Amino acid sequence: MPHEPGRSGAFSMSGRLFRRIVREWALLALILLPLVAFLAQGRLSTLDNLIYDRLLGWTAVPQDSRLLLVEIDDRSLAAIGRWPWPRGVHADLIERLQQAGAELVLFDVIFTESARPEEDEPLARAVCRSGNLLLPLLRDGRTRQGQAPGEILPFSSLRECALGLGHINVEADGDGVVRSVYLHEGPPGRTRPLLALQAFAHLQPDAAAELPGRPEGELLAGWQRQNRIRIPFSRQFPVVPYLSVLRGEVPDSLLRGRVVLVGASAPGLGDRYVTPVAGSAGVTPGVAIQASILNGLLQRRSIVEPAAWVTALMACLPVALLLIAFLLARLRHALALTLLMAAASLALSWGLLSSGWWWSPAASLLGLLLTYLLWHWRRQSAVLAYFGWELARLDAEPRVLPEQDMAAAPEGDVLQQRIMALERALARVRDTRRFMTEGLEQLPVATLVCDPQGLILLSSARARHIVGDARLGGQVNELLVELGYPPGLAGDLRDMGGVEFRSPSGLHLRLEVAAMRSASGALALGWLVALLDLSAEREAQAQRSTMLRFLSHDLRAPHSAILALLELQKRAAPGDDSVLQQIEGQVRRALGLTEDFVQLTRAESEDYRFEPTLIGTIALDAFEQAWPLGRAKGIELVHRLDDDETLVSADHGLLCRALFNLLENAIKYSPSGTRVELALRLEGDWICCSVIDQGRGIAAADLSQLALPYRRLGDVEASEGLGLGLTMVRAVVERHAGHLVCESEVGTGSRFSIVLPRLES
Repeated sequence: MPHEPGRSGAFSMSGRLFRRIVREWALLALILLPLVAFLAQGRLSTLDNLIYDRLLGWTAVPQDSRLLLVEIDDRSLAAIGRWPWPRGVHADLIERLQQAGAELVLFDVIFTESARPEEDEPLARAVCRSGNLLLPLLRDGRTRQGQAPGEILPFSSLRECALGLGHINVEADGDGVVRSVYLHEGPPGRTRPLLALQAFAHLQPDAAAELPGRPEGELLAGWQRQNRIRIPFSRQFPVVPYLSVLRGEVPDSLLRGRVVLVGASAPGLGDRYVTPVAGSAGVTPGVAIQASILNGLLQRRSIVEPAAWVTALMACLPVALLLIAFLLARLRHALALTLLMAAASLALSWGLLSSGWWWSPAASLLGLLLTYLLWHWRRQSAVLAYFGWELARLDAEPRVLPEQDMAAAPEGDVLQQRIMALERALARVRDTRRFMTEGLEQLPVATLVCDPQGLILLSSARARHIVGDARLGGQVNELLVELGYPPGLAGDLRDMGGVEFRSPSGLHLRLEVAAMRSASGALALGWLVALLDLSAEREAQAQRSTMLRFLSHDLRAPHSAILALLELQKRAAPGDDSVLQQIEGQVRRALGLTEDFVQLTRAESEDYRFEPTLIGTIALDAFEQAWPLGRAKGIELVHRLDDDETLVSADHGLLCRALFNLLENAIKYSPSGTRVELALRLEGDWICCSVIDQGRGIAAADLSQLALPYRRLGDVEASEGLGLGLTMVRAVVERHAGHLVCESEVGTGSRFSIVLPRLES
């Protein structure tokens, strides 16, 4: 396949751009995916917490109908007195709850040291009689040299009567907001359950065996913590004031079968924490936090976090999908794909949170943003580099049209250099387009420019003159059929060229089609359709045919009649016939000149009939016609046909006449007693037919003028003829795609050779 200029270069440049983009993509993936996996391990705690707090507000946790909060509020403090209250007050509340039939009581009040016995004994008796009271304990925050942290427990008589003890330790995150808690914590080997977990174990003993959160936990400064969960906050539980229960204002039906959580909610009293659901109050009482934890346990909605490797994998997955989409999708979809992946990550996080799992999408969102920004940056950099290469190649091409000089770009400013190179390229394209448009307009040949589907785009003025403006703008095939092109041949444009037809207006038109291809040569950009107006040529051919008929018949007929009359006169009146002989000679000369002119005209006409023919047959026919002439002059005429079975594509009559002319000239210009030879030999893909004589020869200076029409050399001026014989021979040979060769030496003879291409059989 022949090499197409620019094709390999275009492929190499686009391939280079593609390889660079793939390298940039791979490098981006190698950097971003490990970075996202690293950030997913709690490195974005601020953003993680912000997203968690917002999504938690959209997550509704059902509330267990048994939970009831009894709050030590401002009203209760105002009625009962300053805190701490006498422990007998708490004993009265516990007895009231027992009488009402409360199922379980979580008393979130710390009784750390024994007071006066007369106050402790009523409280201890009330706790012992109830049998369903859970009491809290605290971590001792006081540090002792060389000792592990301890626990702050209720006084001994109270511990013995309580149903169970549970810690109420709560720690805030780095931003001061409480979001998580450990279900078990305490000294190593002696951890205690959370107060809410202790209640859950009594309410559902079978379910308490499988606790949420990772059991391995952590050991920090002599304090062990296990089963960390995030608190599934509920915004509002049923609440009654402490004072109302104590006075009997709350009906027993509201307390019967309830899980009652008693704790302080008054400002400045008890534990209060900032939580994601604190709302306008700003803080959440500790008892409400215990209620949310217990409710989550009862509803199987405690929020836990997956393993670190699962978190990293889930964070990397959206980034990996976006990278793959960027490599396969178009650049204009990049922002939409990024936003879609971000929305999908947030939706996935919210869905998992609603199901009791917390996976932070912060690392994924940051990774998606970095992917979008870095991919745009690196892709644009690669594309700009490619534009630079292409503009440099375009700038290096030879200038076809004059170009206006532009100021040089400043050194070192790559962007300005690219912009100025682009301006030069666009100016060149505009100038080239104008040149093509104006050149097309002035073309003397009717020319149409079509797109690859055959829709006419442009036309020359000559085309509009022949076709008419009303017919332009449609399909070129339909237009050609309207102009007289054979409908049966109207199909693919590449197969329609070279056909001659006649339009309804009488014009002789020939269709020529050429494909316009891109610089790479692989893509057809459109078609050039030319309509050659051959009307003048066909009219000239018709006139020449008329003249040939006139010369062949009308002009030769009187000469033939004169010769016949002279012959009759010689027979009727024998004697001195010198005048008659002169008349006969002149008539025969005029007849020969007419024949030469007719043969030359035929040789230069378009009317050839090529057929596969044996060259030997043509040579023998010419030899037989010339043999009588040689015998009459006393010249030995011989032939040597080494290869007479070779086929050539020829017009038998004209090629035979050309060979006869060579033999006739050889006989005419050779003295009597010499020999003229006709030789035929094969030379590779060519067949050579030579006529060799022993005549006077031709000077080297005259060889180049032999085939000129009406040109006769000085030493043959006395001979008959107009010098058209060799002109006719050359015309015939060239129409047969061959050439005429003459070799001669003065005093020795000449060799005239017709060299023709052989036809493969």
